[in-house]
Amino acid sequence: MKQIWPIIGVACVMISAIGRMANSLTDVLIAVGAIALVALVIWLFETGRLRINERLGKVLKKIGAFILVAVGIVYLVAMFVFVTYKVATEGDWQGIMLLGIASVAFGISWYISRWRRRWVKILKTFMPKDKIRHGDWKMREKYFQTFDYATNALYGLRTAGGIFDGQARVWLDPSDVDKDASARLDSFEAMLARRGIKANCAITHIPGCIYADIVAETKYRSMNSDKQAAFRDAFHELDGMNYHGDYYAEYHGELGTILFECNAGNVIIRAIRIEPREEYYLDSDCGFQSEEAYYFIERGVDWTEGTYSLISETQFFTNWRERLEYDDKDDAYSFFVQASLMYFAAVTNGDKKEQTNSQWDIENAAKFLIIHDEKETMIDLLMGMIYEETMYWAARLFSDVLPAETHDAAIRLVENCDNPEIVSRAKRLLIK
Repeated sequence: MKQIWPIIGVACVMISAIGRMANSLTDVLIAVGAIALVALVIWLFETGRLRINERLGKVLKKIGAFILVAVGIVYLVAMFVFVTYKVATEGDWQGIMLLGIASVAFGISWYISRWRRRWVKILKTFMPKDKIRHGDWKMREKYFQTFDYATNALYGLRTAGGIFDGQARVWLDPSDVDKDASARLDSFEAMLARRGIKANCAITHIPGCIYADIVAETKYRSMNSDKQAAFRDAFHELDGMNYHGDYYAEYHGELGTILFECNAGNVIIRAIRIEPREEYYLDSDCGFQSEEAYYFIERGVDWTEGTYSLISETQFFTNWRERLEYDDKDDAYSFFVQASLMYFAAVTNGDKKEQTNSQWDIENAAKFLIIHDEKETMIDLLMGMIYEETMYWAARLFSDVLPAETHDAAIRLVENCDNPEIVSRAKRLLIK
């Protein structure tokens, strides 16, 4: 994306030259109208209101550039000759003053837009070209930034200080988060040094917190294209060091007391609200009926609010399995469905631990339905109207209560299911 403001400056100089050499009011009005038309078209294009086919846009761009350069040279030379002649013969300095004012305006527009041009050049290292759109960056802004999903880092350019920075959230080993935070900063500084990048690095970490924010600042003038790529590679390497397991923690705050399990993506998987009322949450589809507890889930883990402390996996699941209850059949149904999906997702990822935990949740919900003789709900699960995962588990767990229905469900899975893992397991059910 090339800068449009210097082009505006050139266009204004050209059209001013036409107006200056005009011999009638009509010619001057035509020149003013041309200025307005150019400004309108540029504004529409910059704001995205005017859209042009990509191939046609490239052709028009080349034609426009040629016309701009050719006509610009002709008129500027003509203007210079004209005003020189006027000064020599009539002592008229008006033309020289006009050229001077136009040159100053052009210089100011270039000075203001130079930050933007450099930022777009930097952006090409961190963003696909088609993502850099007209109108994304405003001329008067003092800070530009973009998020790079490939490295999970936020990059920014501070024009006033000439600083280019990158910042990323790192997820720490729960066995000793404070020690890992310090080690992670040392490792990142070493990564940058190996790549020949001089940067001031800092880390923000609340003691005991499962994540930390690392920032690296460097002078943008030292960042050529090779160093930009190396800077990005360092953040990519830093992202690869993240802890990818689950965290277990306890929250004490204005929302009460909540025990929860979350992952390194700051997504809460399971949670038990102990005070002021007991509530249970499983993944994204069931539990936590109160608004304040739901808010806790939606915002994710925020170590700056309330008091958090890490607990052991054993402590969490002991509480989970001792306390988990269902309000009614619909509650048990929701937990059954969600846990079934989580189980097969864990099978796909090879996560044996989550398979064990999800299986307990499924069997616990099934036990509730069986004890309360909720046969209609069991049949709904066997129908598998939404998920084949729930259909498999219903066929497996309700065979003693609904033998004919579970047998039919297993046959339908073998004949119609596209998931080879479910088909294989359904065949084993039929053999039994």
